[in-house]
Amino acid sequence: MNPLTQHLNSLPNELVTALQKEFQKIHQQYFLGKWEPAQLDGGRFAEVVLRIVQHKDMGTYTPIGAQLNRKSIVGSATKNTTLLESLRFQIPALVELVMDFRNNRNSGHPGAIDVNEMDSAIVLNAANWIIAELIRLETQMSAADAQAEIKKVIERKVPIIEEVGGRLKCLNPKLKAKEKAMVFCYQKYPARVSLDDLTDWMGYLNKHILRGQLQTLDKDGRLDFRSDMAQLTKKGVLWVEKNISFELEI
Repeated sequence: MNPLTQHLNSLPNELVTALQKEFQKIHQQYFLGKWEPAQLDGGRFAEVVLRIVQHKDMGTYTPIGAQLNRKSIVGSATKNTTLLESLRFQIPALVELVMDFRNNRNSGHPGAIDVNEMDSAIVLNAANWIIAELIRLETQMSAADAQAEIKKVIERKVPIIEEVGGRLKCLNPKLKAKEKAMVFCYQKYPARVSLDDLTDWMGYLNKHILRGQLQTLDKDGRLDFRSDMAQLTKKGVLWVEKNISFELEI
């Protein structure tokens, strides 16, 4: 199920599905360090958001795949005083910023500091704000709660983890048990993962030994492990991203 559907169910399903897909791609490319693709994905994300603004403004939208009239959509929304201010001003402004990064920034800057990572960080944070604001507007929840929902929407897809038959499999046999456990928890973050699932996914024969290792990670601050349920902490997320290679090796 599309994680955004429950929050944006008043919007056309086609647009919500496309929004979720492009939002996930921005995060996926960014956390893998693929700055240029993240900027391009940001452009596609922005085009979906423009269609949502158009739908809120006019009750219809340019079909996906058809050429957008960016200037016309933004101009019409800005003039529509029945729309909430963020739909008239802030969201269109961020959309234009993201699209400008795609259209007007070079992917390389010869002889200068490479700013692609900084560019992509702006695209990422603009996308986060837009999603949170759309959730806030459509559900009437607080800004803080809408931002919290972002964590539930983001799905971290790790290339060395594959889902096979409903269970996760680690494709790097060189990782130690603790490392595999943390990578599985990273894949599911911020959801909690049961000891039973970790034991199954890792093919671990002794659940009691694994429990002890998870308790060690809990004491170290990299996991929160209670009632046989594990969740990465912020320290654990940073540790995984710093110490584990996500790339597949053949």
